[in-house]
Amino acid sequence: MGYWSRGGWAMPWGTPGMGLLMLPLGIGVCLLFAGYNRRWANLLIWASLSALLVGVLNSLRMSFMPTSLWQLAVYVVMIAAGGGLMFRGLRAYDDDGKTVMTRGEASQEELRREIEELKARLDQRSTER
Repeated sequence: MGYWSRGGWAMPWGTPGMGLLMLPLGIGVCLLFAGYNRRWANLLIWASLSALLVGVLNSLRMSFMPTSLWQLAVYVVMIAAGGGLMFRGLRAYDDDGKTVMTRGEASQEELRREIEELKARLDQRSTER
């Protein structure tokens, strides 16, 4: 058995039929750049890309080392915390890619306005005297 063998059969070039998924992808890209049948082009592109992704994920073989419950809990918590921080960072942008004011920035802006109002009041009082 070689390096790429799985269960008695070896295929170093990948799963059979994966190259066949490149045909609808190529046709979809061609239709998209030609400007014809944009809906069909998008459908072909997304369907073939999702089928390729499923095929790649299906061909992965993973084996986990024996771990304790504590180690597993730490792994899961760290992955979840990283995902939460990532989505929190993405929430700061709107659909146009512009930054949206967060609570901290909004309170800083309110403080700036309040300081400007106080300065204006002090200037008025000093001119009245």
